[in-house]
Amino acid sequence: MKNNVVYFTDLRNAGASTAEIRSALGCCLRKLSRGVYSVVRRCEVRAHRYLSPFATDSDWMTYHEEGRDKERSQQRRYEANLKRLQVLHYPHYRAGDIVFGISAARLHRIGMFDEPDEPVSVFHPISSTKSPELIRRRRTIAADDVCQVEGLRVTTPARTALDLRAELGSAAAFAAMEQVVRWHLLGDDEDLIFRLGYPAHLLDEVPGAVAALFAAPIDRLARGAKVAARLVSLASPLSESYAESRAAFNLHLLGLHDFVQQVNIADGSRLLTRLDFLFRDDRVALYVDGTQKYVDGGFDVMNKESRQHNRLLAMGYKIVRFKFNEVLDPKTFGQKLFLQAPELRRRCGKPLVL
Repeated sequence: MKNNVVYFTDLRNAGASTAEIRSALGCCLRKLSRGVYSVVRRCEVRAHRYLSPFATDSDWMTYHEEGRDKERSQQRRYEANLKRLQVLHYPHYRAGDIVFGISAARLHRIGMFDEPDEPVSVFHPISSTKSPELIRRRRTIAADDVCQVEGLRVTTPARTALDLRAELGSAAAFAAMEQVVRWHLLGDDEDLIFRLGYPAHLLDEVPGAVAALFAAPIDRLARGAKVAARLVSLASPLSESYAESRAAFNLHLLGLHDFVQQVNIADGSRLLTRLDFLFRDDRVALYVDGTQKYVDGGFDVMNKESRQHNRLLAMGYKIVRFKFNEVLDPKTFGQKLFLQAPELRRRCGKPLVL
């Protein structure tokens, strides 16, 4: 089994005592949730020998044995994977359960940030219950809003993005909508997208894709349909990260709708860089920095971007660079943007009002 997931009853049936299971925690066994564990290391301790039949995912164990789960660059990704495993392997789902909300976003691998660490959330047509591990809400969901992820019934990515607005707010829901549109039009292989580049007429396909994905689910919403429709009408497949989606959301809040994204800038016959956002008429470029690329690339990446920055300035561009935490706060974002590029104030149109 992938990630070596094992249940308490399986361990007991294999002959392990409760004391032996407890002793393996922190050694070669990691607790995912109540009664659900993962074998994370090959172990020589005799009392833990009962784990061997469940340790079939050698890559997962090597990952832990090499200490990669402790690396700073891996922490957010690793924790997201553990939370996904908790939802995927909850042992007491009922017939009729449909995973939704944050739990569904984890199963679909929709990007989120600082989401609450809450119980698994499911809809059920006739039952509502609550425990520390699962919250079951009574609600009937249209069959067209349900799909399957590894055998579990889950709200579709589009419906999940819409539901996130009630749980995480409009900004996080907008980021999810953009990711769903991106997957629909480009697939989820980011390395392939980078190699192939964006199709020339990609943006012409966006209105049709948005309608196909979201029109019917929005019509089925009990509340918030008007705001949801407004948000999806602004969604683009060109945001390459959660941070970029949050930046785009902030620009729309400010009434700055006429930006373009992922713009290649040539220096003579060679490609100099690709801008995250550009206001063409004012030659104002925005970069949204994620920390991951600096962790992975180190000083080489920093030095390269410094050279690109200086060359862009020489070519007449104004550069405004945002850190991740700055795009999370629309007020901070707007203050910095207008402080460094006050000429954009005159470009403000009708702000996004939710």
